Amino acid sequence: MLKAEMIKKGMIAMVVLGAVLVLAGWRYGALQTTRYDSREAEESLRSLLIVSDQTLGRLDKLVVKWQGDWIANGENPEVIAAQIAAQLNMPAVNRGVENGHTVYRSVRDSKNLNIRLNMMERQAEQWYVVVQLDSSDAGREQLVRLHKLCAKLLKSVGVQAQWNTAFQHSLHSGKSVNQLMKLTEEGLSTKLSMKAKERYTDATTAAVSYEAPELPLSIQSGEHRIHMQMAVHEDGEEHNTRITLGFPLITIEY
Repeated sequence: MLKAEMIKKGMIAMVVLGAVLVLAGWRYGALQTTRYDSREAEESLRSLLIVSDQTLGRLDKLVVKWQGDWIANGENPEVIAAQIAAQLNMPAVNRGVENGHTVYRSVRDSKNLNIRLNMMERQAEQWYVVVQLDSSDAGREQLVRLHKLCAKLLKSVGVQAQWNTAFQHSLHSGKSVNQLMKLTEEGLSTKLSMKAKERYTDATTAAVSYEAPELPLSIQSGEHRIHMQMAVHEDGEEHNTRITLGFPLITIEY
């Protein structure tokens, strides 16, 4: 029991690390951070979906996170939050307080696509905005359209936004996580010039970070430039295996 708990904590720690690195403002590629071009944002996401489609298993989950700073400069943050929610066809925002900071939230759930908006006060006049799009494979085209809209919308209201994405596949297999990792790497390497740079393994999980210059998103990790992170995780409770791809990092639990 103790060993299983330690493995679970290690898995979650890697996901939390990826989230912290993104939230800390590590610099992504220029395409992602400086041009806010909705057409290029769409093309980049579609190129990553092509990579995902080469992966073993059934695509179950697609997640895109847009996030960044917003400086009020005298504007009303509630009005901006309401404007974002309205443009994304979400319910009216709710105001809350967490740890002494104001938060505006809205959630829209549907069968194939969920949207979450959080606008969190950091300090006077400074806010952090997160828009998360979460879909099944059936909702991928709707997700791509909303992703394109986010690129335009967040720029229009002054959010200095970046984005990252993750895709999760599932399969039933008698192969070990290391065997599945090798098979997936072999399949993807026919399309990408990818080099493993960082690796983590335990009894039920293998996770590797890669340099793959053809991919549109990247992050600096020590001396390495990372474009993709992949994890293969055996879920004993569900009796299946999940393969998760993160660009440039995995920021969802696998």
